[in-house]
Amino acid sequence: MQTLVTLIRGGPNPLAFPQVIQDTVYVLGPVKFSTIQVIILVVASLLMVFLQFTIKYTKIGKAMRATSEDYEIAGLMGINVNNVVSFTFAIGAALAAAGGVLVGMYFNSIHPFMGVSVGLKSFCAAVVGGIGSIPGAMLGGIFIGIAEVMGVAAGFDTYKEAIAFGLLIPDLAF
Repeated sequence: MQTLVTLIRGGPNPLAFPQVIQDTVYVLGPVKFSTIQVIILVVASLLMVFLQFTIKYTKIGKAMRATSEDYEIAGLMGINVNNVVSFTFAIGAALAAAGGVLVGMYFNSIHPFMGVSVGLKSFCAAVVGGIGSIPGAMLGGIFIGIAEVMGVAAGFDTYKEAIAFGLLIPDLAF
């Protein structure tokens, strides 16, 4: 789909994302943050709480957990696994769309390949934090983000993208 959009548009040139929220920068001592950063933090946190609640405390969440454990047995127990898989993909697409809007708001631009880096780092965060754990994936993402910022501050800005994968390797090795 990314390549199709690139071909239709005549290249991967970024488009401006409409700025619908006035971005103000706040300073609290040595810490600077903007309105958009606060919105991203709040919306992402609410979406994670919603996803955690859905998976842990709803009927479809129970069906999702059963299906992920054993596809065939879940079907034998009366779960419509095709509906569960469809719902899982739908909720994943909706969360990806929300993430795309948040990233577009932050950078004020969008392009067909803007999700590649974020998707790969999300995978790393999920592995570092523990596959199957939403709070763990969140903590893995925070850990990777802090590691990247520390790497850039130490002068390794050229290797910023490699830091996440460097943290992934020990998890996969052990």
